Amino acid sequence: MKKQTKSWLDKKLRNLKFKQGFEQEIEKLSIAEQLLRLRLQSGLTQAQLAKKAGTTASAISRYENAEYDRYELRTLKRMADACGGNIRLVIEGPDDKSRVA
Repeated sequence: MKKQTKSWLDKKLRNLKFKQGFEQEIEKLSIAEQLLRLRLQSGLTQAQLAKKAGTTASAISRYENAEYDRYELRTLKRMADACGGNIRLVIEGPDDKSRVA
């Protein structure tokens, strides 16, 4: 069964438009998951993090939602700082995909 799924995904990823959309969705999911994990590791509720980061609990909730895509670097930094974490931003060119930062 997994082989069929991989084969289907491999075929779909050959389509540039599908691949771009797929990668964007994976990126949003990754950001939301990282924020949620960092907050939980720091032992903070959304309300507590909001207070420490100078924002609202609803903003924290939006940032932890995989459907959200209007992140502001300044807010991400305040959230990471409030949890004792940090932000590492990597900008890649088309030939840099295999490079690990």
